[in-house]
Amino acid sequence: MNLRLSSFILPSAILGLGALVAVCLFAHKGSWLHLLYPLGALIVGGLLYLRYPALYVGFMWWLWFLTPEVRRLLDYQSGWHPQSTVMLAPYLVAGLTFFTLLRHSPKLQDFPFFPMGLASAGLLYGFGVGVLKVGMFAAAFDLISWIVPVMVAFHLVVHWRNYPHYRRVTQRTFSWGVFVMGLYGLWQFFAPPVWDQFWMLSAPMGSIGSPEPLEVRVFSTLNSPGPFAVVMMAGLLVLLSGGSLQKWIAAGPGFASFLLSLVRSTWGAWIVGLFFLAAHRGRSRPRLLAALAVIGLIVWPLLSFGPIADAIDARLQTISTLQQDTSFTARFKFYSEFAPQAFSNLLGEGLGSTGVATKLSTGGELGQFGDFDSGVMAIPFVLGWPGGLLYAGGLVWLSSYALRRVKRPDLFAAASRGIVVAVLAQLVVANMVTGVSGMVLWYFLGLAIAARLFHNRNISGAGAG
Repeated sequence: MNLRLSSFILPSAILGLGALVAVCLFAHKGSWLHLLYPLGALIVGGLLYLRYPALYVGFMWWLWFLTPEVRRLLDYQSGWHPQSTVMLAPYLVAGLTFFTLLRHSPKLQDFPFFPMGLASAGLLYGFGVGVLKVGMFAAAFDLISWIVPVMVAFHLVVHWRNYPHYRRVTQRTFSWGVFVMGLYGLWQFFAPPVWDQFWMLSAPMGSIGSPEPLEVRVFSTLNSPGPFAVVMMAGLLVLLSGGSLQKWIAAGPGFASFLLSLVRSTWGAWIVGLFFLAAHRGRSRPRLLAALAVIGLIVWPLLSFGPIADAIDARLQTISTLQQDTSFTARFKFYSEFAPQAFSNLLGEGLGSTGVATKLSTGGELGQFGDFDSGVMAIPFVLGWPGGLLYAGGLVWLSSYALRRVKRPDLFAAASRGIVVAVLAQLVVANMVTGVSGMVLWYFLGLAIAARLFHNRNISGAGAG
């Protein structure tokens, strides 16, 4: 594809969809966006999927980055909606990879696609149980949240020959994403916009902070601090893998907003990913160390004094007093009381029994297990032993394959493996296999496998780092 043309199409698609949102809101026709936004996103995504596959994944990620913000703008104008069709947009566009699965389904009997088939079979089992226990709508919604990330990984691995293009688009997309979300996060921290204040007051989340300057736990353009921190963790590791000089501009606001999310587990996961990336060997290793040094010089002044440093330092202090920390004690109690039930549920509760999907079976309110802060327990509790073994077995099998070194040094592939490890490390404290967190896990798992296939099969190593 012509580089100039590709550089024009993706921004034009995003700007066109943004213009649609702006026009509807300016004309006080925000209610139209409930249909027009996901439909417009699907049309643009379909065009890119068919004609410009590398740009398709970039557009998909921008939808994950920005759609929650569109939802908040719409809710601020037309009133709070606990269930919004706007949020379907990234799932619809990512779900186009279902056609890749249909076209290449015979490959599911071959490795490395077979483990993805195992994971999908486990999810279909959980869907069947969920339909019986909580109903079709809740189970179907949850199935989308669980299985779409797996299909995206399948899409990337099938098209492993396009790995250099996916690498370049991913670096560019996350570099700009970190910059945009980082700047917005700083604005949110110092002077939260009225639509974000409205969201914080309306959404049933007690851990998001207060809608006052310097009191917000930054969630930027996403729904809450947890998913935002996971996306930024991945983006900040991608920044270290190379790309344009724009990464230096993105590093400052990106790191500051990431830390202002105050999600300690993701801070630690980023360090895990960083160590994994630092273990990379090859001629690009000196470049990585130089990048770390430069980014450190950029970020250090932001974290040394002022309200940003005060907020981060206060959060760091809680690490030494975890026994008095509310979230830690609540999670410890959850594990100690609920683990026997989660691991002894042989058949499982089925998809739709936990998380946001419970709203569809309880009339709009979170159900009994709406807040489920453990991926380790969510998998057996939701999928039971049959589905859980299939899903976890497929995920572990793929991860063990992806985490092996590739034959050629590739810093981006090392970053992808580091992101996978970092996300898996957080399964103890959150359900990281669904929604945008699941997208981060499976997307970079797919890229790590694609990189391995690309390099190991001696395809022309254009751009090997």
